[in-house]
Amino acid sequence: MTAICRNVRKFAPKKVKNHSMRRLFQVLSAWIVATCLTTSCLSNSNEVTLYDDMAVTSFTLGTLNRYLHTTSDSGTDSVYKTTFAGSSYVMYIDQVGRKIFNRDSLPVGTDISRVICTITTRNNGVALLKSMTSDSLSYYNSTDSIDFSKPRILRVYSSDGMGFSDYEVTLNVRKVEAGTFHWMQQSESELPATYTSNWQFKLNEIGDGIYSSIDDGLTWTAGTYDTDTKLLPTANASFACWRLNNGMDYALLVGDNAVQDSAVVVWRKLIDDVKSTDWVYMPLAEGNNYYLPKGRFYWLLPFRDASVLAIDEVGTIYQSRDQGITWKTQPQMVCPTGLTGVAAASTDGVDEVWLKDATTGVVWYGIMTE
Repeated sequence: MTAICRNVRKFAPKKVKNHSMRRLFQVLSAWIVATCLTTSCLSNSNEVTLYDDMAVTSFTLGTLNRYLHTTSDSGTDSVYKTTFAGSSYVMYIDQVGRKIFNRDSLPVGTDISRVICTITTRNNGVALLKSMTSDSLSYYNSTDSIDFSKPRILRVYSSDGMGFSDYEVTLNVRKVEAGTFHWMQQSESELPATYTSNWQFKLNEIGDGIYSSIDDGLTWTAGTYDTDTKLLPTANASFACWRLNNGMDYALLVGDNAVQDSAVVVWRKLIDDVKSTDWVYMPLAEGNNYYLPKGRFYWLLPFRDASVLAIDEVGTIYQSRDQGITWKTQPQMVCPTGLTGVAAASTDGVDEVWLKDATTGVVWYGIMTE
């Protein structure tokens, strides 16, 4: 049986510049002949069509490894491995610029030095990878892992062996965990006002009552309480008030009181357009080890997802997701390196925070990464 190979379109072949390229074309020619003969023998027709297409049509990541650091209760650091589906991250193909990349960065700790991927070419184009250290090329194999720790050149030869196109493949990986503060110094010397509801609060001079104002401090109204006001803070008192998703305002007060040895005392209050509830004392539950340590002043800052931050004078950041019941530090939520202390803090109530350095007066702007 005779195999006849026919080109659909013709164009000038690339010049072969060296022995390795000539060898490559010999290998490609052998591959084309083998393809022609195999296809001819397996089909009812003795004619095989080859094409001059040199394009990648899809690029899909397989299962990826991710290495994460963890700290045990005793303070020992260790690394553990997890896996995730790389196919959930779309790889975009820029056919004009000949670039392949992911817009949504892979998670922190993703190992991109051993990547299994599926590459599809148009009309059986042949995919090869350029070495990271030389001009040598190797055939792409869907079962072999590929090192993408640096951008790689993916070369696609047309099935007729007459030309090729080079694509630069880049895998983007987050350098910091999602939900991490990214800090920048600002030229301004003052902080913007903190996001808050229209309510203002203060303790009276002797510390046994809370007053509220809805008119920027022109008039003040005494509060009501669900328990003895002797449990109110006597030092380091700090307020915050923000709007909840249900339309109500939530007021929070923390501060020191001798009734608790290690933790601050916490009070809260709900306000809507119809009525205002009592200030409610929130005692520390037995076994709750996630509390704000007493003996410090905290800036309370409403934050994303209805949470609240508490930042102390030395720059420790605590976050509460349950409106003041528990407070936790997060390894990705830290103040900027070089901060000598906090003289003031403010927030937009979503994902931006401003800090003023207690010594230099420098204003730092921090935004939470997505």
